[in-house]
Parts: sequence; structure tokens; C-alpha cells
Amino acid sequence: MAPYDIRRYQDHDWETVRELFSKGMLENVSYDFWPILKKTRVILVFLGVPFAVVLWSGSLVLCLLSLFGLLAGLWLYFRHVIKQYVYNSLNTDLLDIQKSFLSGRDSSFWVAESEHQIVGIIGARPAKTLIGGGKYQELVRLSVKRSFRGKGMARTLVRTVLQFARDQGYDGVVLETTCSNHPAHRVYESLGFWKSHETGYYLNWWLGFLSVWHYQCDFSPQA
Repeated sequence: MAPYDIRRYQDHDWETVRELFSKGMLENVSYDFWPILKKTRVILVFLGVPFAVVLWSGSLVLCLLSLFGLLAGLWLYFRHVIKQYVYNSLNTDLLDIQKSFLSGRDSSFWVAESEHQIVGIIGARPAKTLIGGGKYQELVRLSVKRSFRGKGMARTLVRTVLQFARDQGYDGVVLETTCSNHPAHRVYESLGFWKSHETGYYLNWWLGFLSVWHYQCDFSPQA
């Protein structure tokens, strides 16, 4: 892997940062899609609809077509959900990165640059809620270009946020990630994060919730 440097975000990075975030989210759709197929409601629908088609038509071909149609429809719907999340992100904190992350001392945004190209991004800002009475930073918008993944860049970016939080006198760092993003889990856990709890993002009545894991890293008094 080519050498890279971590530096603070600058205004001329705006378009590239947004593009890297968008591509990263859409590339990860498949990681989050397959666990949904294991949900009980989804399995019942995937079994029940083709069975009903067979009873109604007596055609195995229509049964298979209905099964593939359900799968394709589910994929397109889930991709739409992720694209909507990306759209909302691009029109909130990533619309004005300077204002969202660099207008005060308690937040920041960094890029990883290799051969004059941005290949990784990450942000940090104060967590919205108190965690056990402590003051925590929230790690957000971590994304690494596909060709640089699995080579330690994500770990370096996360360490940047951890050091920033320590320097600012925070008690630790929190973050959210989907339950199926196992490569990210390994990175976070290797750096001292632990899963504090789990919530869900509601999709619809038969898909239920997309499981979201909440990670937390606590600094010791000596850190």
C-alpha cells in the first residue's frame, strides 16, 4: 500500500469527501442485506408467497419467478433505504463540513491522503447524550477507499479520533455500526471498544429492524 498522511479537512476536499462517503455506504449494502434474509418474517414471506402462487397457478415457473421477484424487490427497497440515508447525510453535517466539524475545538474532521488523493475520512464530535455521567466524543463518517481497506488505514483513523478525544479531556469515544460489519467490529474491538448495547433502525412491517450496534471506548484515569 502506498504511504499516506492523516490531516485535517480543508474546503477543497469537500466534493471528494462526499463522494468517498457515498460510495463507501453503497458498497457496504450487501453486508447489511444478507442478514435481513434470515429474519423470521422475511423467511415466512419468501416461503408463503411462492407456495400461494403454486396453489393458485400450479406453475413451478411462476413460483420461481415470484421468489426471484421478491428477492429483487427486497434488494431494491433496501438499497433505496441506504441511498436515502446517504442523501440525508449529504444534506446535513456533510453539507457544510467546516461548520459541522471545524467551527469549535470540540469537534474535527480528518482525511487520509495518499499520492495527492483522499482515500479515507473520519469525523469526531461531542456525543449528544451523557454516557454514564461521562463526557464522550462520537466517532462518525468513517470510510476508506476499497483498495485501501484491510491494510490498517481504518485503525489509524480511529486512533486519530481516540487521541483527539483524550487531548480534549473527554472520558471516551462512542460510535454506531451495523451488526453485520464484521471487519469494522474487529478494528474497533482491537482498539479497546466494547459493544455497550444494540438498537434497531425500522425498515417496514415485514422486514422489521436493521440491527445497529453501539460501541464504547472508555479512557482510564491514567490515559
